[in-house]
Amino acid sequence: MLSLVLGATVSASTIVLATFMAGFSLGAYFLGKIVNTSLKPGRLLAFLLIGIGIFGLINLYFLKSFLPSLYQTLGSKEISILTTELIVYSIAIILLLFQTFFMGGMIPVVSKIIIQKKENISSGIGKIYALDTLGSTVGGLLTGFVFMGSLGQQNTVFVAFAINIFIGLYLFFSRSYFHVNDSHEIVEDSTKHSTKKSNKKEIENSFLNRKMALLATFIFGFSIMALQVIWMRMYKIYLTNTSYTFALISSLVIIGFFLGSWLFSKYSDKINNYGIAMLKAIILLGLFTGIGLIILVNLPEIIMFPFENLLSRPFIKLILMPMLAALVVVFPPAAVSGFAFPLACRMLTTKIDQVGKSVGTALTLNSLGSAVGPIFAGFIFIPLLGSGVSVILVLFIEFALSVFLVFQLKTLKANKIYKPVLVAISIFLLIIVIYKPQIKILPPSFSKIDKEILFYKETVEASLVVSKETNNKSEVKTAYVNNAVVIGSTYDAIKAVKMIGHVPFFTGLDCKEVLVVGFGIGVTTSTIASHPEVKSIDCVELAAGLKDAAKYFSDINNNIINDPRLHFIAGDGRHFLQRTNKKYDLISSDPTHPILGSANLYSQEYFELCKAHLTENGMVSQYLPLHKLRPQDFLGIIKTFQSVFAEATVWLGHTHAILIGSKKPINIEFEEWEENIATIGRDPVFYTNPYHLAACLMLDKSQINNIDPEVKIDTDDLSYLEFFKPSCFDNDNLSKNITYLSDNRTDLIHVFSNIDDPEQMERFISGNQYFIKSSIHFQKGDMQKSLDELRKAVKVNPENQEYPFLIKFYFGVPR
Repeated sequence: MLSLVLGATVSASTIVLATFMAGFSLGAYFLGKIVNTSLKPGRLLAFLLIGIGIFGLINLYFLKSFLPSLYQTLGSKEISILTTELIVYSIAIILLLFQTFFMGGMIPVVSKIIIQKKENISSGIGKIYALDTLGSTVGGLLTGFVFMGSLGQQNTVFVAFAINIFIGLYLFFSRSYFHVNDSHEIVEDSTKHSTKKSNKKEIENSFLNRKMALLATFIFGFSIMALQVIWMRMYKIYLTNTSYTFALISSLVIIGFFLGSWLFSKYSDKINNYGIAMLKAIILLGLFTGIGLIILVNLPEIIMFPFENLLSRPFIKLILMPMLAALVVVFPPAAVSGFAFPLACRMLTTKIDQVGKSVGTALTLNSLGSAVGPIFAGFIFIPLLGSGVSVILVLFIEFALSVFLVFQLKTLKANKIYKPVLVAISIFLLIIVIYKPQIKILPPSFSKIDKEILFYKETVEASLVVSKETNNKSEVKTAYVNNAVVIGSTYDAIKAVKMIGHVPFFTGLDCKEVLVVGFGIGVTTSTIASHPEVKSIDCVELAAGLKDAAKYFSDINNNIINDPRLHFIAGDGRHFLQRTNKKYDLISSDPTHPILGSANLYSQEYFELCKAHLTENGMVSQYLPLHKLRPQDFLGIIKTFQSVFAEATVWLGHTHAILIGSKKPINIEFEEWEENIATIGRDPVFYTNPYHLAACLMLDKSQINNIDPEVKIDTDDLSYLEFFKPSCFDNDNLSKNITYLSDNRTDLIHVFSNIDDPEQMERFISGNQYFIKSSIHFQKGDMQKSLDELRKAVKVNPENQEYPFLIKFYFGVPR
């Protein structure tokens, strides 16, 4: 919900995550102090639960209604975009801080209630933290895999509100835990089997334990959350980027916390020296971090390729693969961190009546480290060092802490071995960080196919790669954002994106001001720029580094980055529309596939945003994929689009589709259509026959109105594109969707009038129908039938020069 208001950027999510942990830290600190003197911790717990629930509803209102409208209100008062952003972000941060402040007090308050005897301190803290993290895991998985997709965002918040309010009111009216034992028992020193020491020695040990615990819990929080940002970046290059994937990985981090804290609760009584145990924990964290980096760099060979034959199954691809990847990389360090937190709490606790304060202090430092870690990782480490070296820097910080601890622990028996080894490892890691080698994390296909890397760059938002592959004496250049292909230089990809840019102009659109959402490598933008009447193009791109990659595609984007009419804007295109009052004659969107991270650019609310920013005669053109969408999802996008743009049409761009929407009826004079197409001249990678392009019209508003009423509108609140069914990955979805378009093809006279040669138009339509059959056979792997259908297309439509080209291009045979 926050990403819909603040933008779906790594920068925004990092700020949100840091704010969340900062609020947690503040709550742990202040509420830990309060509960320490409170004789009625049960009442305080009730207030915390009720407060979390109430602020959940308040935040829901602000995120759904107030903040989006605030952009429009401030914009209408001509307040600058920067000032507007500062105001909106400040309000969002304050709202988060209030709710997470209450959340931060939960563990200290519960610790005060549960732990009443000194012999229960270690096991009690371990169990409380274990149950807290277990609840977090269950809540995260249920929300990501069940609630969001079935109940929607708003109802999920209502469920959480009801749970908190019910338990809070029960605690308050039942007066449970209002009175607890206020004991002042002194806790034994952490070295349990040593002889009784002087008070001075006890004070020294207590001070040393406190210093080590505070520093260690901060570094553990810093390391795990910094690593999580870096891990997520690296996983995006390897795995299918969906909400399910990252909900699963995040939950496995918390499961690791659960396992570590549970182990502490079971075996804490066997720890003879807590300081030495903390040293070993930080060393183990470093070892697991290093091993994880080695695995991540070689993840395709180690994990992905052995399961290659199974990856066609959606469950394996979406669930098992990220689970395995997270188990070997993320889970072990998280488990060590889960062990270290209750250990730090135990080291800080010297009196039984101080347990709430001690747990609050440990949680404060741990959460503070967790707030700082993502900011350093996202805004400093990755942009300066790259993700691979960033992990090494975190690894250096972990071993530097181990060096500090080993010099503090004079009683450590193996000190002569520990000191030189840990110092040597730390120096070695520091040298690597200073030298800054480039560790390239590449999409899995690079490990199997010999591709020349033309461009590699890691930015705050994404990792970018441009590759060149030579096949059958032809070169194919491809741009990747993480592991998603932005666009290849293949014919079908070029045709689709050029249609997105050209078709509005061919219909007769009078266009001066253009907004492009998603620059890619600039083909759509350059297509729009080829129309001389265009005066200005605002182009918003989430992965701003693609501007630097565009030069490698100058042969198909006409060096668009040097066009003075282009204004390149880094950020989220939807968020840009929220915060600007500017109106456009054309808004063109060419996002990634909706189930791979851009579902919010296919919802009803996004299309309404586009409509609100169109001039009276303006148009929207939008990429519509045919693959990885169930027929009901594919038709749902069309129906969602038409719910906003009554004058909607669907066009076929080879094996992709595009949506064209307008505020006014789309009525095209064929003579004007021909004249507009003629103005662009000959394009070697785009077939410009006006009959051929007119035959690409599949659906108009009348056919869209006939879509099954059971097909649902996609909304931000309940998005079946964001939380899709695994059957989206069925191989025959493209065939089903393109067949639907062919079987329900509209009569061109609904859109075109005064076609010069109706008989020729019929031949082009017949040829297009055979082409669609050829595409279906091609997708199913039946090359011979695909070729036969293309030859039939040539026979019925000899005027169409695209089909002989495709026969030679795909099959290497003459017509």
